[in-house]
Amino acid sequence: MTNLTRNSTRSFSDKQVNLDTLKSIISEAQQAPSWENSQPYHVFLATGDTAAKIRAAHEKNVNNKTKSWTEVVPPQTWTPAADANILDWQYQASNHPESKEFGGLNTTLFNAPAIVYITIKKDASNYVAYDAGAFGYGMLLAAQNHGLGAMPAYGFVRYPEEIHEYFEIPEDEAIFMGIGLGYASEDEINQFRPGRNDLDKILQIKG
Repeated sequence: MTNLTRNSTRSFSDKQVNLDTLKSIISEAQQAPSWENSQPYHVFLATGDTAAKIRAAHEKNVNNKTKSWTEVVPPQTWTPAADANILDWQYQASNHPESKEFGGLNTTLFNAPAIVYITIKKDASNYVAYDAGAFGYGMLLAAQNHGLGAMPAYGFVRYPEEIHEYFEIPEDEAIFMGIGLGYASEDEINQFRPGRNDLDKILQIKG
């Protein structure tokens, strides 16, 4: 498989993933490059009952309209091009045959049977985000090679207290990203593929 066939899994089946498979995925993702091999991140993995409890707590928080926040603040402004991409994604999602599922599946954290949390230092530079992002993308590709689906999403980290209840995360580290892992369900929503920019929109070449 190649990364051209990868897409986000928005609905997971309830089939559990073997722990050795999950460890292999994370280990393979460690081959991602990092600044002077610093590997400036840690990983926390929720499976089984822990993942189920986190999903239940998240659903309760969303339904109760609990105020959310993240330990790493996402961008507050985007470039015009990025804004256009976001609007296009929203349009495609709202016109998808299973559009009503998008919100509901976010509420249940996509029913992911395994959730990976990536942490970085609270005072980390922007370069650390590159390393953590490369590691996360390596995990997505490794999951695909093992026959699993994956979903990186803001929803996984928008209520940090759900995560801190189960893991001893150092006080000087922040929860950067969450990734759901598991076997994709047969839900039609998993066929949603919004596409990417034409190459000439992002690439400048000087010969």
